Amino acid sequence: MCQKDQHKTNSHTRHGGSLEDGEAHEKDHRSWSRRSFLNALGFTAFGSGMALAGMPVHTFARTSFLNRLMKADNDRVLILVQLSGGNDGLNTIIPIHNDIYYEKRPIIGISKNDSILLNDDIGMHPAMSSLEPFWGEGNMAVVNNVGYSNPNRSHARATDIWTSASAEQNATTGWAGRFLTQQNPDLISDPPQYPLGLRIGGSSSLFQSQFGNLGVTFSGANQFAQFIEQGGFYNEDQVPNSQFGRSLSFARKVANSSFRYLESIQQAADSASNMGEYPGSSLSQSLAVVARLIRGGLKTRVFLVSKGGFDTHNNQGGTEGSHANLLADISDSVQAFYNDLESDNLHNRALTMTFSEFGRTLDENSSQGTDHGSSAPVMVFGPVNGGIYGEHSDLTNLDSSGDPVYSTDFRSVYTSILNSWFGLEGQETNTVLNGNYNTLGFVDETATSTDPKPGTPAHFTLKQNYPNPFNPKTNISFTLDKAMVVQLNVYDINGRLVQQLVHKKMRSGTHTLSFNGQHLASGTYFYELKTPAATETKKMTLIK
Repeated sequence: MCQKDQHKTNSHTRHGGSLEDGEAHEKDHRSWSRRSFLNALGFTAFGSGMALAGMPVHTFARTSFLNRLMKADNDRVLILVQLSGGNDGLNTIIPIHNDIYYEKRPIIGISKNDSILLNDDIGMHPAMSSLEPFWGEGNMAVVNNVGYSNPNRSHARATDIWTSASAEQNATTGWAGRFLTQQNPDLISDPPQYPLGLRIGGSSSLFQSQFGNLGVTFSGANQFAQFIEQGGFYNEDQVPNSQFGRSLSFARKVANSSFRYLESIQQAADSASNMGEYPGSSLSQSLAVVARLIRGGLKTRVFLVSKGGFDTHNNQGGTEGSHANLLADISDSVQAFYNDLESDNLHNRALTMTFSEFGRTLDENSSQGTDHGSSAPVMVFGPVNGGIYGEHSDLTNLDSSGDPVYSTDFRSVYTSILNSWFGLEGQETNTVLNGNYNTLGFVDETATSTDPKPGTPAHFTLKQNYPNPFNPKTNISFTLDKAMVVQLNVYDINGRLVQQLVHKKMRSGTHTLSFNGQHLASGTYFYELKTPAATETKKMTLIK
């Protein structure tokens, strides 16, 4: 028989771990099959997984990449949204004046009149209307025509290329895993107290390291909800006084060891809740989990969530249909996520990026769908310099399969995030990506988080201009919590005043002013908002 527990060595004990739990206790014994025992042994080295609010969650142990991020002098996080199946980029970000696009897509093409206009030449799918305020407020960037040489059209291999950041060879590690391990020789002997990377769906190869896969999975969509409800840890002492009991105790010790990150997740989940409404989709609920854990104080730096269904070979639809529904889900989920975080000023901590293993073919097929293609756009949300980056394909520079040749290397997107968002050294990033790639300008390096800069009052917010880069006009927005006298000035790179946009007392609320640089040379300019209490400055780029 089991002995009553005299000491509870863990801060949580599992329902079913004591005799008083009756049938649950017997079920707990029955659940520890040999398979469970062997699975538990596999958990010990690197990390754990669970499910939170019905969503499966996977955590990752320390690697040099995450270890370096942990030491970074900021509390920023990155959320990667994987669009699994190959998103049709041409119907997501649309070349509204390109006759070739409409010739090749007579049924599923999106007209200019139906599109959400991002500029004079580029539109966005109308199903993504929830993102229109993001674009208007400068909180969304689009990187056009992202890819690599000789694109692979296999789902598995193309996903490996994106997650390994290696298009030239079959890499056995992920770009995050390589960076996480290079500076951490004590990966197993000195594990961190909280997960530095966390996956809710998506590809596990992103965190693959030389030591193996850093993620360990709890199966079942409801498992983390059960973990939160039951307390999560197994009692190591309440076991039969027998050989079986000693084996059971050892197995429980192994399992509890594998849960070393889960207590920090449980504490974060217990201390916070979502502060906004979310749609009912799996992507939306995954982002709700991320928001809850960020609010709860979890120090995890990198999150991966996913949305499947983008392999639209047939009946893809145009303004309506299966692809439109997928894009609407992305739009609504991202909007709900940032509305949630903004309720207590956490939104500037979170940078969100979408990626997919490939785009779709230029030509629609006979089933009114599209097949596996080449390049596609990347969308980035949050603290960004809003605007369009890179050249959209003109649809005349095509590869041997008749699809657009990429113009922006996908590793430039990673470089921009690692260097500009997390503030890593260039050589570190070059090592991770096995090469030197250009940094794009879409990250707002001046973004603040929950800790305001010294002297910056809480009663005003200066936003990034939009679009940025711009030619020749851009909008500058700021929000005042109370009425006050403000000055908004524009300066050139040498500190010379270019134009004073306003100097007067203004009411509380959000204000937007237009700046026209048609008589100025291309280059970097600064705009400065002055109030009686403090001053804040941001930079913008004019490209002609």
